Amino acid sequence: MPRRLTVKTGQPRYLTTRQSAVRLGVTINAIKTWIRDERLPALKTPGGHHRIAESDLLQFHARMAENSRTPVSTRPRILVVDDDGSLLAALRETIEQVIPEAVVAVASDGYEALVQVGAFRPDVLVLDIRMPRLDGFEVCRRLKAKKETASIRILAVTAYPEGHVREQVMACGADDFLEKPFAIEKFRSRVVGLLAKSLRA
Repeated sequence: MPRRLTVKTGQPRYLTTRQSAVRLGVTINAIKTWIRDERLPALKTPGGHHRIAESDLLQFHARMAENSRTPVSTRPRILVVDDDGSLLAALRETIEQVIPEAVVAVASDGYEALVQVGAFRPDVLVLDIRMPRLDGFEVCRRLKAKKETASIRILAVTAYPEGHVREQVMACGADDFLEKPFAIEKFRSRVVGLLAKSLRA
């Protein structure tokens, strides 16, 4: 759960994307993604940088917290986690095309993934293993260790399959594994298969 935020009254205060990321405990890329998706209001400076009103950040945080308590849509939910922004967008688009009824959310690192899991409650998690701060191995362990998240189906993906990576991540709780680069058709079939298993459970 995101920590509680407070804001002082008085003149409006604007935060940088870095300051906003620190306040929410997520990455700068996550803030930029929310701004790009028009979920988080922001102003743009003449130099091309974003500034977020502290009051808007507070309201956004409150909505995130509320979403974690509110029953979500009965539509299939898939969360994609990768620190490569271009790949993240491509995988999201692929899932939306092959499973148009699905609701797709994204996260750019392990910490943001855990926040998103609490708010979004995905049926399937597409999880990059090698990420900064908190890697996919630890995300798998934490999700499978909790009763409320243990049923999430996890497709682990990596561009670094050296050693016994597959065996290690499967031991952490992943349900399937793909090595990058992978054929889009193979990715589609794996996601569809895991989603079918999740919805039958």
